[in-house]
Amino acid sequence: MLAHAQTLSPHATALEAKRLDLQAQLRNNVFKEPLYLSSREEKRRVEGDIFAEIPGSLSEVTAAFKSASTVCDLVILHLNVRACRPSGREGNESVTIALGPKRAMTSGELYHITYSLRIEAAEPAYFKATMQAPKGPLGTQDYRIVFEAMPIGGKQSFVHFGYAYGYGTVAKMAMDLYLSTAGRNKIGFTIIGHGADGKPIHVGGERGSLERNVMRYYLALLAYSSVTAGTTEERMNMRLRKWFALTERYPAQLHELDLAEYLAEKRSELARSAGAEK
Repeated sequence: MLAHAQTLSPHATALEAKRLDLQAQLRNNVFKEPLYLSSREEKRRVEGDIFAEIPGSLSEVTAAFKSASTVCDLVILHLNVRACRPSGREGNESVTIALGPKRAMTSGELYHITYSLRIEAAEPAYFKATMQAPKGPLGTQDYRIVFEAMPIGGKQSFVHFGYAYGYGTVAKMAMDLYLSTAGRNKIGFTIIGHGADGKPIHVGGERGSLERNVMRYYLALLAYSSVTAGTTEERMNMRLRKWFALTERYPAQLHELDLAEYLAEKRSELARSAGAEK
């Protein structure tokens, strides 16, 4: 138990209890690092959670969620996020995320989701931010992103990143079409069985898609928090390279582009966003 446990708030105490409960999974898993991923699907809703012990002080690992602008700097690292626009003022901020194909030249519509950002807690030993969107593309709904963090000593933090949404008939049909064409070989991280050859069988479908996305956003958090020095442009360039390197550790699930393509796409998006703001 942490030395400061007696001063923790109820939510921080619950997060610390979760860390202690997950010690076995954090020490022994397919990721070979202190990371635990779980997902579930029921009643046309998918939810995924990552719990991990990561390098960085509480202020470093929570910096990306302090404002709508910093959230945009984080989510733009995701290869399918084509743009992000912050709006509002402190206490009433939101971000509008444009999602689309990994290549700008690929035919495909951009879909927009507007999340409200709320800082639920900002304590010396606990931070929580939530992002919610009542509706998304193709009849998806009730999007929710949860981020929690607490220090665990040695300039390390324990974080929880959760991502969930609901979907209806139209979204189900679109996903089924995708999974029968471009996404037919896509897999998630959870092992649901083993084949006759003994090789693991990974979850697919909507759950697999959710797992890939929650991991991409989690790795964006790692990339963002690991780069703190340099000019704004230098930090973004280093974070882009860091995010790509992190995703390449899981090529079966996350590889889509080579580094040169990814950097070219992102630099083009950032240039367009900068031009739109002038």
